[in-house]
Amino acid sequence: MEDDNISDALYFLYAIQRSPYGFNLKWKHIKPLISYMFGDEIFEKLKNERIISTYNDNNILEIINIPNQKYAISGAEKETLFQKFIKYVSGDKLLTGIMKVMYLDRKIAQFLMDILNRNLQKTSDYFTTSSSFPVINSPDFYYSNAFADYCKPFIENFKLDIENIKQYLSNEWFIKLVIILKDGTFNTTFSKAMENNSAEFISGVSELIENDFISDIIVNLDSFLNDSSVNEALIGYASRSIKERKIKKFYDWLSIANDIMIGLEFVVGSIFFLPSESKYSTFGVYLFIIGSTQLLIRPMISITRRIHIFFLHKNA
Repeated sequence: MEDDNISDALYFLYAIQRSPYGFNLKWKHIKPLISYMFGDEIFEKLKNERIISTYNDNNILEIINIPNQKYAISGAEKETLFQKFIKYVSGDKLLTGIMKVMYLDRKIAQFLMDILNRNLQKTSDYFTTSSSFPVINSPDFYYSNAFADYCKPFIENFKLDIENIKQYLSNEWFIKLVIILKDGTFNTTFSKAMENNSAEFISGVSELIENDFISDIIVNLDSFLNDSSVNEALIGYASRSIKERKIKKFYDWLSIANDIMIGLEFVVGSIFFLPSESKYSTFGVYLFIIGSTQLLIRPMISITRRIHIFFLHKNA
C-alpha cells in the first residue's frame, strides 16, 4: 500500500512538474494539494526514497531520482486520483469554471489560463490555482472519465442568460474576448496586450469564468452573436478599430515627415557653416534652431496620438 501511495504521488508530482504551468512552482504552492491527496506523511516518504531532496516551502519542486519506482500507474488509479482532485477544487468557482471551459473548448481554456497564469497573484486563491492549473491542463485529466462525468451535467443545463452578460458589453476587454470566441484567434501578442489592462481584465474574466458566463456563451454562441445589443457593441468596436488605425497611420506619417525635416535642416545648416559658405552662417544658425525645435515636436506628436486614441475609446 505504501509503494502504491508513493507511485500515485510520484505520478501526480510528475504531472505538475512537466506542465508549463508547473514551471518554478515552490513546495509552499503545492503542499496543501499534495497533503490533501496523499496525506502529510507523503513528503517524508518521498524524501526517504530519495525521490526528492527537500520539501521546504521556498524550494522549487524537483523530482531528482526515481530508483525502481513505478509511476506509470493504471487508468483506474488515475481515475481515482482525478476524482479526489475534483473534490479538492469543487469549492473553487474559478477552477471549476475553467474546467467547464476546458471541456467545451480546450484552446479557449488554455488561452485564458495563459493570461491568468501570468497574473496569479490577482486571483482569489493563489496557492490553490497555481497548483491546480498543471493538473487541469494535463492530457490524462482532460481525457479522463472523472473530468467528463463532472462537466457533462453542467454543460447539458447551460441556458443563455444574456441579460446578465450584457452588463459587460461596455467593457472593451470583453468585446475583444467575444471576438476571440467568435473567430477562434488565439494570438499570443494580443493576449499580452490585453494584459496591459490586467487589473480590469483579470478581475473581469475571472468573474465571467466563476459565473460560467464564458461556458454559457460558448454553448450558445450563435444566439449570443445574433442579439442586437451584442451586434451593436461589435460593430462599434470594429468602427473604433478602423478609426484607431487611421489615427496611428496619420501620426506615423507626421512623425516621419518631421524627422525628414529635422535631418534636412541639420544637414543644410552644417553646410552653411563650411568656410566657403560663411556668408550663410546666420541661416545655418536659424536652421539649427528650427531643427532643435522640431526635436521637441517629435514627442509631442506621440503624446497627441496617445491622447487622440484615449478619447476615441473613452467616448465610445
